[in-house]
Amino acid sequence: MKMLPAELGPESVTSSEQRVFDALRRSALAGTALHSLNLPEHQYKLTGELDFVVILDELILVVEVKGGQVSRRAGVWTYSDRAGHHRTSREGPFLQVESGMYALRDRLKQRLGVIGHDLAFGFLVVTTDVDIPSSTAEWAVETYCGRGAFTRDFDKVLARTAAYWRSRQPDKFPISRDVHAKLIHELRPDFDRSPLLDARADVLELAYVRLTDEQFDRLDVFSDAPRVICGGGAGTGKTFLAMEFARRQRALGRSVIYTCRSEVLAAYVKRLLRGAGVEVRVSSDLPDDVRFDVLVVDEAQDLMNLESVDRLEQLVRGGWKDGNWILFIDQNRQAHLYGDYDAEVLDYMRSFSPAPARLRHNCRNTQNVAFNTRAITGADMGVASAGAGPEVQTLPVADEAEESARLQEHLRQLREHEVRPEQITIVSLRGDWATSAARSLREVRKGQLKRLDATNAAEFPGDSMTWASAVDIKGLENRFVCVIDIDELETDEDIDLLYVALSRPRAGLWMAARPTVAARIAELFKEHAPAAMQALKGAAR
Repeated sequence: MKMLPAELGPESVTSSEQRVFDALRRSALAGTALHSLNLPEHQYKLTGELDFVVILDELILVVEVKGGQVSRRAGVWTYSDRAGHHRTSREGPFLQVESGMYALRDRLKQRLGVIGHDLAFGFLVVTTDVDIPSSTAEWAVETYCGRGAFTRDFDKVLARTAAYWRSRQPDKFPISRDVHAKLIHELRPDFDRSPLLDARADVLELAYVRLTDEQFDRLDVFSDAPRVICGGGAGTGKTFLAMEFARRQRALGRSVIYTCRSEVLAAYVKRLLRGAGVEVRVSSDLPDDVRFDVLVVDEAQDLMNLESVDRLEQLVRGGWKDGNWILFIDQNRQAHLYGDYDAEVLDYMRSFSPAPARLRHNCRNTQNVAFNTRAITGADMGVASAGAGPEVQTLPVADEAEESARLQEHLRQLREHEVRPEQITIVSLRGDWATSAARSLREVRKGQLKRLDATNAAEFPGDSMTWASAVDIKGLENRFVCVIDIDELETDEDIDLLYVALSRPRAGLWMAARPTVAARIAELFKEHAPAAMQALKGAAR
């Protein structure tokens, strides 16, 4: 049976839920089991939670799991876990799961219309550690599974329960493949959440980040295939998915190494995956004589050369041919940043028949940012889903002094709009602090501007405004980005750097351009804007 999510972190479930999860995963029955579905509306509770929702060919089965000791005296149910903690309830597991089943049924009727009215529903209570008396008029024996039956043949229990509920609803229809897909789409966002540190918060803290539908689908591909190459433009969530895939694989008990070429990105990811048990290393500092079950390579286009792939192969059991590995790659305009990209090496990696996966939805940039980045660089940014956002500003400046003055004025305007300093990053294409137009800013003199490097990347965006080179900001983002120090846009490397810089903001983008650069931007815009406009119109349809 297919499980959603594909695995459970040990910190997020009880041992009894984990055992039921494992039993469902081993089941030979066709269907999908969803773990921990939260219902926003319940008949008499503010919220409700269903342990498992199992979508079979014939019906939807809601499963309530109780571990430890379960007893009832004088109408009061008592649940005791192995640590000796007790909890009492007058409702009982059967009334609890029944009310949850009806809440789910009512919700699906409301959301799916006629389809929801044609579905059969049922429930099952599972006590994994005890057998309670089943000879009672309060519940049918087919709606209960005790320790003995659970241990012997859980599939037989599921089949018996499904047949019981189906016989009571003969007018309902089987669940077709299309209806099954609609149910997953409707229910999945409410349960499959990833516990990650949200880098968008003012202070890094534990938060639940909801995945997009596309990211859900790609995680399924990753789980089903031993080798994957996942491509996507800037802002499509590659680094987020790389971290989430690594975390999930480690939760399954596999040893995992996550690597990239950027020291800054590696430091940032290491902070976010702290405590997950994933080995995070920059590619220049890989461990010797150690092999891992799973290799995750982020920004893999930076490592597409023979020396790098030979070294990476030593990290994964089975090597490229038989190992478990995934490459996250952006071939748009990032291949030339380090000067050693070899397209034939990527073809070599594809010779091992990795499953292809593509991220097409931009979940970082606004439509204005995505459009302007593509119109200038020609890079496919994906379909932007963050709304229109403020207009992108490109300000012509005569020289460095004017560039610095206009940047200072823009920062003042951001402060007036109550933008916090840590939400602002200044990105330099030249990447040389000693000659940057930002060095004369008032914030520098006051010690309020921090230069982003590997030592402080773990706390990015931190508590102050930041300055970064376009190379070091790869894989990171901030709410507002100011792009400066653009010397020229003649080579592929120049435009690759600009692509990285322009694609970093989640909300506001400001750029300073001297006369020759402004003229070159106009030429590039004339060349690429029609395709960018066509993509924007296509996304609106």
